[in-house]
Amino acid sequence: MADKKNNPKITMECECSVPIYETKECYQCGIPITGKPLKYDVDGRQQNFCCFGCYLIYKTTGVRGEESTAVAFLGKFGFGYFFAMLVFMLSTYMYGAHLTPDDPEAQAFIGFIKYVILILATPVMLLLGVPILRNAFSDGKINLNTDTLIVLGSFSAYFLSVYSVFTNKPSVYFETATMILVLMTFARYIETSSRAKASNFMKELLKLSPEKAVVIKNGKEIEINRDDIKVGDIVKIIPGEKIPADGVVLEGKGHVDESLLTGETKPVLKSVGDELYTGTTNIDGSFKIKVNKPSEDWTLNRFIQIMKEIRATKAPINRIADTIAYYFLPVVITIAVSAGIYWYLNEGFEKALIIFMSVLLISCPCAFSIGAPLALWIGLSEAMREGIIIKGADILEKLSTVKTVFFDKTGTITDRNMVVSYVKALDEDVVKLACCLEKNSEHPLAKSFVSYCMKKGLVEDCPVEDFKVHFGYGIEGIVNGKKVYIGSRSYMERLDLNIPDQLKKAEEKAEVNGEIPVFIAIEDKVAGIVTFSQNIRKEAPKVVQVLKKLKIKVGILTGDTPYFAKILKEKLGIEDVRAGLLPHDKLKAIEEEKTKGKTVAMVGDGINDAPALTKADIGIAMGCGTDLTRESANISLLSDDLRKVPLSILLAKKVRKVIYTNMFWAFIYNIIGIGLAVTGKLSPIFAALAMVLSSAFVIANSVRVKNW
Repeated sequence: MADKKNNPKITMECECSVPIYETKECYQCGIPITGKPLKYDVDGRQQNFCCFGCYLIYKTTGVRGEESTAVAFLGKFGFGYFFAMLVFMLSTYMYGAHLTPDDPEAQAFIGFIKYVILILATPVMLLLGVPILRNAFSDGKINLNTDTLIVLGSFSAYFLSVYSVFTNKPSVYFETATMILVLMTFARYIETSSRAKASNFMKELLKLSPEKAVVIKNGKEIEINRDDIKVGDIVKIIPGEKIPADGVVLEGKGHVDESLLTGETKPVLKSVGDELYTGTTNIDGSFKIKVNKPSEDWTLNRFIQIMKEIRATKAPINRIADTIAYYFLPVVITIAVSAGIYWYLNEGFEKALIIFMSVLLISCPCAFSIGAPLALWIGLSEAMREGIIIKGADILEKLSTVKTVFFDKTGTITDRNMVVSYVKALDEDVVKLACCLEKNSEHPLAKSFVSYCMKKGLVEDCPVEDFKVHFGYGIEGIVNGKKVYIGSRSYMERLDLNIPDQLKKAEEKAEVNGEIPVFIAIEDKVAGIVTFSQNIRKEAPKVVQVLKKLKIKVGILTGDTPYFAKILKEKLGIEDVRAGLLPHDKLKAIEEEKTKGKTVAMVGDGINDAPALTKADIGIAMGCGTDLTRESANISLLSDDLRKVPLSILLAKKVRKVIYTNMFWAFIYNIIGIGLAVTGKLSPIFAALAMVLSSAFVIANSVRVKNW
């Protein structure tokens, strides 16, 4: 995490010589500070605050962000509720004045009570009402939002009551004005606390990184704050400790638990030259690492930053809800004014005011405003907990409409690590040259071949020049001055190279066994063949079965031979298995499906399937682990578990169902509520209470996403 304290302050002098400060964020609430921030000491550091109130909240509660906002709303609610109940009780006594109209002492006491109620109601209006008023009317204009409705209702009741007190009129509605604000504050508390719970996963991630680290400087071990670690520092890590920063191992060997980032529970052996990642756990090794990147680029911090960006996105349905709320407000105000005029002409000003306030309050589109985003936030957080990184609320919504899922084969439907089953070459030098070239490739077959060569002692350090990848065909390069080609039969044909008969027989046998044949060519001669056997993932049959139950078409797009495609059809029951495809053939298959009006998802390993992942409506990259920035994928699965694919779709469908339920409820509720308010069958206080209950229903319904 970047240390904002070290950011240089940019000051520019304009013609009026007023300094302009760079935009900073409030340490407490996170709101951007455009002017000069207030600075207060926090744990020995100067932090920026937008106002003294935020600093006071931090010092009082000790929590920041949405949780602190929720605590602040709860505190305001408690304060407002105490005074509002006093106002309500005294108002009840005041309303009994009609029972003793001829008693001068009783009437005098009632007059006194009115001033007491005014004194008790004013702090509530200042503490709870003024912030809402400021939000409704800012920059010299009226903002069309829910606060506008609340302000019009509560402050009209308050100022009418103040006027009535000083002119001895009977229209005193302090209890209505205060109770409206109290109920609204409680609703805001419910909303912010729910949002805070939805974002707790990010705070849990922050806790995974240790606060302190031991750094070696001038031969001495010094304990420093995590945020003070810089690039080039040597950090010491003992067994059982969390890794405080990303860095390369200089000394030490041991196992590290990287399940946080990769989803794989098996510990990873780390030694000199390997990289350790922030937040992972050192199990049994003693390490010295050199920090190789700034804190904002550490894997865990990038993970958190990606999640913040994800939460800032809006799904189309969310934008629709915002649009409805935006246009809904002018319509509501028009209805409220029209109803007020009607009742004023028929029953006078007091009745008209009650109807006016009731319509405004029952129509507050809070349920519209929080119905979609809250469900989406919870859904995205739940996905993250499962190691499914969905890169945007819009992606989550689109995922719920997927009708076709295409899988790549190698590393996706089959195990990522394939096993070399057979090698035939003119001599060992052919294998050694091929191994040197394959070291430069990221393809799963290349890694399996290099692993095989290491076990057989066929690894040499050979200089490799002009290394090139021909997607869908193979690779080439100059090794020890010799031109080496490695790839499929079609690659050899493309190079106009003839395959010897003995190698053709090996190829035919491999295809019958469902193995992958790869040829090695040296200069202008095919000099060897390597075949790879592969296992279908054990969870693949269940995944296909679940997708079919969801009425989703399943297909496989592979560049492999038709022989293994036949095996896939038999073992997985997938009819649409397309073999022998080049990258552009996969793109064509996806495009054909999209032209049928279907939402298409493509699942691959994110390395060789980038074009297909990009072409599909939803690209899902598997086994991302620490590689969280695969641009080609809309969804990154941190592990290789295929079950995450239907799991993510089920979650998306659950979120969509909850959102539609929220929107339907909000729409029906407002229609019924406005009808009751216009006809005079709903008082302002009950209208405000009904609005709170509506928001509570939407929040409770959104939480159901967790039960997916």
